[in-house]
Amino acid sequence: MRAHPTGPRARLTVAEMLTVGALRGAEEVFLADGGGPVEHLVLAGELPRLRELAPNTVVVLHGEAASGGWSLASALHMAWERHAAAVVTPRVALSRSAALLARRLDITVLAVDRDPVEVALALAAEVARPEAERARRVAACAELLARESTVRGVLGVLNAELAGVPVALLVDGGLVAGRAAALRPGRGLTDVRVDVPGPAGRRWAELVAAVPEPSDGYAEYVPTLLRLARAPLLAASARGRIETARRTAREQAAFRLLREGAEHGQAADGGPPAAGAQAPPDREPPVWTSELGWRVEGDNTGLWIADPAGAQGPPAPERTTMMRAAWAERLSDLPLVADQGGWLSWWNQPRGTPGGGLPKRLRALVGDVARAHGAAVGVGSPLPGAAGLLRSLREARLAAGAAAADGPGGVREFGEAGVAAALAALPVGHLVAVADLVFPALADVRDREQIVRTVLAVLDHGGSLHQAATRLGVHRNTVLARLKRARELGLAYDDPAGRLAVHVLCHALAADGTGDARQAEAPPPATGPGQGR
Repeated sequence: MRAHPTGPRARLTVAEMLTVGALRGAEEVFLADGGGPVEHLVLAGELPRLRELAPNTVVVLHGEAASGGWSLASALHMAWERHAAAVVTPRVALSRSAALLARRLDITVLAVDRDPVEVALALAAEVARPEAERARRVAACAELLARESTVRGVLGVLNAELAGVPVALLVDGGLVAGRAAALRPGRGLTDVRVDVPGPAGRRWAELVAAVPEPSDGYAEYVPTLLRLARAPLLAASARGRIETARRTAREQAAFRLLREGAEHGQAADGGPPAAGAQAPPDREPPVWTSELGWRVEGDNTGLWIADPAGAQGPPAPERTTMMRAAWAERLSDLPLVADQGGWLSWWNQPRGTPGGGLPKRLRALVGDVARAHGAAVGVGSPLPGAAGLLRSLREARLAAGAAAADGPGGVREFGEAGVAAALAALPVGHLVAVADLVFPALADVRDREQIVRTVLAVLDHGGSLHQAATRLGVHRNTVLARLKRARELGLAYDDPAGRLAVHVLCHALAADGTGDARQAEAPPPATGPGQGR
């Protein structure tokens, strides 16, 4: 069997055949030069057949020529002498000595599990009419892409079709779907990039593929598939955004109804129960709670995930989409509702479950998800019914503010945070603006951060210079020098009439501008602002 291409521009390469052609899945016993052109194909059952080889031929061995031992060694020598592009042999004919010989001769040898005759027939179509074969593969891939309705599905089709070429989708430079290997092309690879336009033709995303080089046909085939994927990607993204917006709006409306019903005594008896109080009997929850997969009857432990962007309103739709995807993967049993300033959730248990509260396993999972999105988490107390859920969520929101001091992924329970959780409710932005007016001399000084941290440490420790110096990691005399400078700048920390105000304003300044530095220090005891010496 012999096949010839239609022209020089249509030539395939061994690398292309291995990645997307009939040789996909073949074992690379030794790959000498995958970028060389393939001009002919020969199916050889006997060694004399190899004497007629032309250069740049792919040889498929079978029968006597693939019986192993000296036959395979002779076939490799003859193929090497005639500058064959590659030798394809059944895996059963391979031996360690044959692999070493291929390396010594520097000739490409591939092993297949399928019938060599079937492999040769498939290769014949590619070698004889490579452009037609590429067009057939493109059409088949286009049909598969059209069936997908998700971004991950579209990238899955591309990575399956281009098995040896990793493909990834980037939005604003960040990996959204696909394989991260596409972003790190190694030796012998080059990256192919195709812009994905969004609404109004503006660039929305970018498809990146790591392609073996050099290969003229390959360099045309991969961008063609990437361009074909643009429309399905845009449609899948729009569908996902619409679905997310629809679901988010429905859940927000449902939770508003639940909140209003509980506050008016329609979903639970009486007002919000106090922690540890005897729980009133449950009433039947609204029907739509079960339709949404929500469980409200029993004890509910509220969770609050603070939006790391610090938004006062609902989080951005993109953040909600990414958070929801991670939540569904790790915490599919817990609901997730976008709310003002973050996301809320809850852990439901039968009433009176021993231990109560959030299990350690769930706490760790919630922390992992929050860390990946730069957020902090607060956990409320386990309380009964819808009214109890609302109170637990209020506790969780306060605790989340305290957890922010622990950095991304921090998780604090309301009981752990104690009185310090109240500081999370302070309007930091407004207080910082007030501090700039009250302490004008402090605004432009270079050591503002050190002064604020020092005054805050002294007030946090009830005026103890020794404890403040220990927390700051400096000498006591350094603390005294900074306090003297603080008085000169108007921070009258030792004036009983203004101590509380100075303490609160320093807390706000630290949370706004020097919070990162404060995290490196040992945490202060939970003392309230204005505590005496």
